[in-house]
Amino acid sequence: MRISNRFYVLMSIAAIMSVLLFACKKDEVSNPYETIQIDVVDNDNPDADDLPEGSFAWLHAKVFRPTCANSGCHDGTFEPEFRSINSAYNSLVNHPNISNTPDNAYSVRVMPGHSDQSFIYKRMTSFVPNTSGVMPPSYSTGEDWEANEDFYIEKVRQWIDDGARDIYGQPAPSSDADAPPLVYGLVVFPHNNTTTPYTRETDPQYGIGAIEVPSDLVDVWIYPYDDQASPDQFESISLLASPSATDFVNSLSSTFSLNTAIYANLFEGESAAPFVYKATLDLSSVEVGSYYYLRNYLDDGAQNTLTEIPNNASSPFWFLVFSLKIVS
Repeated sequence: MRISNRFYVLMSIAAIMSVLLFACKKDEVSNPYETIQIDVVDNDNPDADDLPEGSFAWLHAKVFRPTCANSGCHDGTFEPEFRSINSAYNSLVNHPNISNTPDNAYSVRVMPGHSDQSFIYKRMTSFVPNTSGVMPPSYSTGEDWEANEDFYIEKVRQWIDDGARDIYGQPAPSSDADAPPLVYGLVVFPHNNTTTPYTRETDPQYGIGAIEVPSDLVDVWIYPYDDQASPDQFESISLLASPSATDFVNSLSSTFSLNTAIYANLFEGESAAPFVYKATLDLSSVEVGSYYYLRNYLDDGAQNTLTEIPNNASSPFWFLVFSLKIVS
């Protein structure tokens, strides 16, 4: 388990500078950049080695981000965009190619269920004429890729052939469908206090464990994401908490509401984002030593049913990530 250190997100604001034409001497100017510091809370997130092997979150942490999201490559300079989990998934799955083979044999970068029809797999395994070569190029690979290249490529193939599922095990949406929303971050605080979040225990099997909280009121903050809406545009988001990881019939409930943003790290690592959705759970009647598992129900206004995160198709790993242990 990795515990993120407090750090600052530096945001540069460029000032507009005027230049005098035909002047015989260039005016001296001050630094046109001003630094704004945003405090980010210390919240515990999964380490890459904790993630379920072969899942998309694992592929992003092990392959796409460290090997491909390098400066001038897939860092937002051009697609696919591998800096974040959501941008990587959305710019791969059922996403049209920019380049192609001479006979235009491929229509999308990742075709769920068909690695042989997925252009990214073709680019990773053979040379395609009139492209920049086999991906990733040698100048962007490090020791980890060089030592595990065949293993990583095989995991990419398996992920595609298994349906290119998202990080929670949900099937890939069809090419013409609105993708369901996801949750990419979780942090839990004492009620009405956003100074110090509760920390996690260490699980002997999965590394990361439940968030340890008191039998009291606690505030649960999440970072939801939808590819067609900003984080503050959901129709509704609700929360259930149950002593069972898979049965939420008899559970505690709450509703997320919009609040002033706090900045915390997402599941993908030290990537800070504004969390604006908070729900309060009353755990005052819960016995010390109990575990409670969280389910988020999101309505983005486009799906036929509420999107459940995590869900019963998710890895048990995610049940632990979205769990609380009452310790006092």
